[in-house]
Amino acid sequence: MIYDGKISLFLATGLSLKQIGQILSSKNKEEALKKKGKKYLERYFIWKKYKELTYSQQLKESILPIIAGLPCTGKTTLAREVATAFGIGNVMGGDSFRAALREYISKEKYPEFHTSIYKAWEFFGKETKENIVKGFVAQAKIVNQAIERIVADRGIRDGESVVFEYLHFLPSQYNPEILNHPSFIPVVLRLDSEEEQKRRISLRDKITHFKGNSQRFFAALKYYRLMQAYQCQEAKKFNIPVVATDNWQRAADEVLDIIFSRIKELNKLKDQTKEVKIVKKLKKERGEK
Repeated sequence: MIYDGKISLFLATGLSLKQIGQILSSKNKEEALKKKGKKYLERYFIWKKYKELTYSQQLKESILPIIAGLPCTGKTTLAREVATAFGIGNVMGGDSFRAALREYISKEKYPEFHTSIYKAWEFFGKETKENIVKGFVAQAKIVNQAIERIVADRGIRDGESVVFEYLHFLPSQYNPEILNHPSFIPVVLRLDSEEEQKRRISLRDKITHFKGNSQRFFAALKYYRLMQAYQCQEAKKFNIPVVATDNWQRAADEVLDIIFSRIKELNKLKDQTKEVKIVKKLKKERGEK
C-alpha cells in the first residue's frame, strides 16, 4: 500500500516515483534521500515532524490547501498531486460543488449563478471589462461563502485535511479569521501564455472532459483572461502567492515549497491556535459547547 507507515512520507518530497523507488531500495533511506538534494530531505523531515505531532495530538490543526485558478491553469492536476503527496483523501472540486449548489440557490434571486461564469456579465448590462468582472465577483461570492463554511466546519472545527480546487476564489470574500488561519494555505495559479492555454484547452477532451466541450472554452478565452488578471490582482493585495504554471514542473515545486513553509510554521504552534468566531457559531448551531 502507498500510505503504509514511513514509506508514504517520501511522497511529500516531490520526487518522482522512480526516484522514491530508488530511495526505498536503499539500506539507509534518509542518506539516499540526502543525495537527491537538501531541499527534499528538509521536506521529508518537516512532514515527518508534522505527522509525529498530529499522531501524538500535540498538534490538532489540519492542512487546507486552496488551489485556485481559471480553466487550464492546472489546478485540478496540481490538486491531485498535492493530495497524493500529503495523503489527503478529500479533494473538493469547485465545478461539481457549484453544480450541486444550483439546485438550492434561487434562480430568480441569483440568475447570474445559473449560467457559465463567462456569461455572468450579461446580467449587469453591456459587455465591458467592468461588467465581466462584476459577473465573476457576483457568482464567486456564493461559491466562496459555501466553501468558507466547509473550511471552517470540516477543516478547522474537525481538524480534517482537505484540498480545494476551484476557479472562484477571491480572498476579499473570505472572513479574515479564516483567511489568516495557519491551516489555510491558498495559492492562485496563472497561465501567462495564451498559446499554452489554447493547447491545454485542446487536451481537455482527451484527458478529463471526454464529452468534448473545448470549443466553448476557446470562445470564452478572452473572458477568462480578464478574470485571471482580476483574481491575480486580488491575490497580490492580500499577499497570497501567485504561481505561473507555464513551466509545469517549476510550478508544482513552487507550490510544494509554499505548503511546506506553512506546515513548518504549524509545527511550531503545536496546540496554541485560537478558536475562530465562525467555528464558535457552528458549534452553537449544533448545540455544542
